[in-house]
Amino acid sequence: MEYLILGLLILTPMTGYDLQQFIRQNLALICSHSAGSVQTALAKLEREGRITAAESREGRRRKKTFSITEAGRTVFAAWIARPMQADKVKNMELSRLFFLGLARPEERIAAIRDYIRQMEEMQTVLSAIQARFREAQKGSLPAGRDWDAVFRFQGYTLEYGIAAARFEQDWYSRLLCEMEESS
Repeated sequence: MEYLILGLLILTPMTGYDLQQFIRQNLALICSHSAGSVQTALAKLEREGRITAAESREGRRRKKTFSITEAGRTVFAAWIARPMQADKVKNMELSRLFFLGLARPEERIAAIRDYIRQMEEMQTVLSAIQARFREAQKGSLPAGRDWDAVFRFQGYTLEYGIAAARFEQDWYSRLLCEMEESS
């Protein structure tokens, strides 16, 4: 969560609420968007000197806008430069598939059908994010950033998510057919 927040703050200063909403709307499939997890990460990053907060008032409300510090930029740059690690990607739901033979046949079929439904929903959510993403690219953006590169890799992430959801939907659909034929 900390690196995700640092990356977002490199793009633009944000409030805790803004971060939570952005994560909820665009990155919820990657990590938790709960207020608690965002606030915990912000407090840790601020304590470590990786971000700073500027307070302002909007009416009766106090507002804290977070910005990344040079120390935060250095830590983020070191993290992003490391090679991606395939062994860090885990899908604990596969353990349910591994043990699905211990469930009753009707529970197995129901579990697979529901998972296929969830993958269909995930594709819908990711496609909506992709549409918002394309609209954001058309807007005016602050200078000083290679926005083409930023958007290109964000787009790759969305494409990966959509392709992965499609793959899982297809794979589990074939499994479901096999299970129904053998019932």
